[in-house]
Amino acid sequence: MKLGPREAQENTGSTARDHLANERTFLAWIRTALAIIGLGVLVGKLVETDGRTAEVIGIAMVGFGAAMLIYSISRYERTRALLNKGMFSAARWGPIVLAALGLFVAVGALVLLLT
Repeated sequence: MKLGPREAQENTGSTARDHLANERTFLAWIRTALAIIGLGVLVGKLVETDGRTAEVIGIAMVGFGAAMLIYSISRYERTRALLNKGMFSAARWGPIVLAALGLFVAVGALVLLLT
């Protein structure tokens, strides 16, 4: 990953549109991850339950949000590099793993609501 000023690319075909769509998708992942982290902090600190149920669920939500942040950075950079080569690869396992983690957090939230 090379940081710093980049040379402008020629906007042939859909080059700019593809890169801007990649950036919008990245920002959507970031917004969602930060919202989940914030909700996790809220649940962990402000919800009162018997024992540590809310705290554990809050920690799980923060961890889920952090995993989303890491995945989004990785996916953005991989997609950017492929687009620069005129290629594209659809995501396969990342969304499946994040959906499974999200289901785990949702089950935890359901437990919190029912206790």
